[in-house]
Amino acid sequence: MADPSAEERRRLASQGRALPGRDGGPGRFPIRNRDDLDRAIQAVGRVRPNTEQARAKVRRFIIRRARELGLASMIPDSWASDGSLKG
Repeated sequence: MADPSAEERRRLASQGRALPGRDGGPGRFPIRNRDDLDRAIQAVGRVRPNTEQARAKVRRFIIRRARELGLASMIPDSWASDGSLKG
């Protein structure tokens, strides 16, 4: 599946399937399916701003979408349900 366009990302954000973009921009971390979920998990380290708080917010979103898609088993064992890292 191709990467979503900016318009599609905005629509996905309005549906809760992507994080809202900054200043009304296109949604971030769109997760429509298993492939999107895998890409989002791999991309957490590239979150901007590069803070633990920002990464935890993205991890919480990814965890929620994984559960909605029935793919919670894909979530890394090192992620706590609150978005923090275990250990």
